[in-house]
Amino acid sequence: MLHPSVGTELGFTNNVFYADENTHAAGLLRLVGEFAVASKDIEADKVDETFLEEDEVPAEPAAQRLRFRAGGKLSYTEFLSNDQNVRSQRDLAADLGANLVVAPQGRVSFSADEHFIRDTRPVNFYSAEGTDRIANSLSLGLTYQPGGRTMKAGVRWQNQIDYFEDADQRFANRMINALHAQYEWALFPYTKLFADASYSFIGGFASEGGEIEPAKRSASPIRGGAGIATALTELFTVKAHLGWAYASYDGGASYNTPVLGAELGYRYSPVGRVVFDYDWDHRDSVNGDFYRDHGLAVRIDQQLGRVVGSAGAELHLRAYRGVASGIGAESERNDVIVAATAKANYVFRDWLAAVADFRAESDQTEYMSVGGDDPSYSRVEITAGIRAAF
Repeated sequence: MLHPSVGTELGFTNNVFYADENTHAAGLLRLVGEFAVASKDIEADKVDETFLEEDEVPAEPAAQRLRFRAGGKLSYTEFLSNDQNVRSQRDLAADLGANLVVAPQGRVSFSADEHFIRDTRPVNFYSAEGTDRIANSLSLGLTYQPGGRTMKAGVRWQNQIDYFEDADQRFANRMINALHAQYEWALFPYTKLFADASYSFIGGFASEGGEIEPAKRSASPIRGGAGIATALTELFTVKAHLGWAYASYDGGASYNTPVLGAELGYRYSPVGRVVFDYDWDHRDSVNGDFYRDHGLAVRIDQQLGRVVGSAGAELHLRAYRGVASGIGAESERNDVIVAATAKANYVFRDWLAAVADFRAESDQTEYMSVGGDDPSYSRVEITAGIRAAF
């Protein structure tokens, strides 16, 4: 089954270069193409029960041997401005993914996941260059599902590569290899327990020819934890997890700390839901050795007739540790990140909709780069357009 869609959007941003001062505004023209190709689920043939023998049960459909889905999104953005440096930020972003499961209903199944992102963004000050980055994640796993399917356990290998296209920024290139062990138990029809443990290998790699040495320090983080996802009632859902994380970077910073999070959802109407989320986490970072994050978020999804919309807000108290000396004068950086988003779709037909997106974000810090630049910024982006699916 093939599912293509296309769209075009017009919009505006007040801060093309994510700058703290001397901001540059510009109009936006964005062309979007999305596609997906997927296997079709096996369905039981319709049977006229008048032809069945007494006490005969219709035959079950054959077990699916292969399930796959591949697709993605391509987005081309043109900046509408008289400034050549602004116009030079035009670029093509990509978000592509694929999933394959062999014997999804079998006792032992194999899965493969691939996710490719080309993230395009101007640098944090007035320049014709950008911080275009390719991020690729590949995951291969085996899952064991005993009869009854109430429990399953598995192992998974994951590889992540971050590669910066500009030669001057390739010192931040990194690679992460992680081994995961996972377990899930459907304790009740609407309650699931889960656990995960991982051991990773992190390091940097130089650009072609080795002319730029990587700034990324090596580390072998260890993480483990357990959690629960349940529906308290038809209206309330809860997810929570608690674990521990440890990492020591070669010649750099380290952490040895608990990690935790919780999500509370409330369906206040048949077509409306609100979700509150909190996370305390430590993760590897391209800006330093790692970052520590307090994250608070709220999201509302609502349908009003033909309009389907969502809105959200986020607050992150983020601390980077082990920042390389070639990036900034200090090895520690503390940021306050605030963001608000809203989007709405008006459905004209099953295949045609009007879309609108709004995003406002602010990242404030007292940190200064080695060149004396302030990476703080505030930015608003608004777009609206048409999407058609075929």
